[in-house]
Amino acid sequence: MRQTMRILLLPLIAMAMPAQAQTPLTPGIWTNVEDRSFAEEEGRETPPEMAFRIADDGRWQPIDAFGEAQADWQSIPLPGLNKRSGGGWEVSGSELRLARPFKCWFSVRKFAAKPDGSDDWSFQNNLAVFDQGGKVKVGGGDAPEATMRLRNVTWAKGSSNAPSLVIYAHRDHAERATSYSWAGPDSDRVGLNLRWLQGSCTRDDEAMGATAESLAAAGAEWNAALQAQDWKALRALYSDDVWLMTDKAPALKDADAIVRYLRRFADQGAKTSFEFEPEDVQVDYPYGFVTSPYRMAVQVPGRDEPIRSAGRALLIYKWQDGGWKLWRDMDNTTPDVTLDETE
Repeated sequence: MRQTMRILLLPLIAMAMPAQAQTPLTPGIWTNVEDRSFAEEEGRETPPEMAFRIADDGRWQPIDAFGEAQADWQSIPLPGLNKRSGGGWEVSGSELRLARPFKCWFSVRKFAAKPDGSDDWSFQNNLAVFDQGGKVKVGGGDAPEATMRLRNVTWAKGSSNAPSLVIYAHRDHAERATSYSWAGPDSDRVGLNLRWLQGSCTRDDEAMGATAESLAAAGAEWNAALQAQDWKALRALYSDDVWLMTDKAPALKDADAIVRYLRRFADQGAKTSFEFEPEDVQVDYPYGFVTSPYRMAVQVPGRDEPIRSAGRALLIYKWQDGGWKLWRDMDNTTPDVTLDETE
């Protein structure tokens, strides 16, 4: 990463007052590479390069495109960080995007052939990179050296080009690629073969956290927020375009309306017991699918008997902003899920 980022950030780090608050950004790597890339084309001033690694505990650290730390971990608020009016985050007016981790392999044809005259190749595996401008060096020594770069490209405003996951090969020019290839923006793999260099990068779902285990945990987090009547936390678990299609009721297509629907009994002082145990959990990034029986009992003040319901739910999640967000929720009564186990 260029020295400009360090020039910009280090004085800000030094001037920022110590505070208990830490960054609200989702853990992972955030960069402004897409905001920079087409600034000039869009008639904007090009912002300095910025990239940050965010830890699980909220600390942050500036890094370069190779993922190398440019300063120590910081526990102060990230200087200049603000929410964007259209959603997302920015630093000093430059949009940040959360990168997805990838693992790559590359093979470069060596200068010298094998004793039998056939081509000899270098091989590097398990190279970590991220899709918001991340870089990795390949080859070198007895083979040509190249720098590979990965971007999830969103083109300049007004462009007819579709967003793409792009892998670039750089030789003698840091900014201008020698060659590149692309795939759809949600692809889990992209590769290229230049005859002298070949390889591919595969999305690292485990490193990203988009696993069946984290998907099942998202359901437990939802239930905990409901039981605690933490409506703000519950709202944060829904995508903005969520649908709730519950049994014998019109569909709700607004996250805030869904939270109001779920809290209607609590606002009357009712106590809710909700039980579910996922029977099937499947991940097909960026979607996750959970099928689960449910049993619910609501004790409303003034009623002798609780209101009871049981059935099966089909939940569809989307991976957004580094976590699972509930996107579609369909609940139906079914004869093979009874009320007997609900207290």
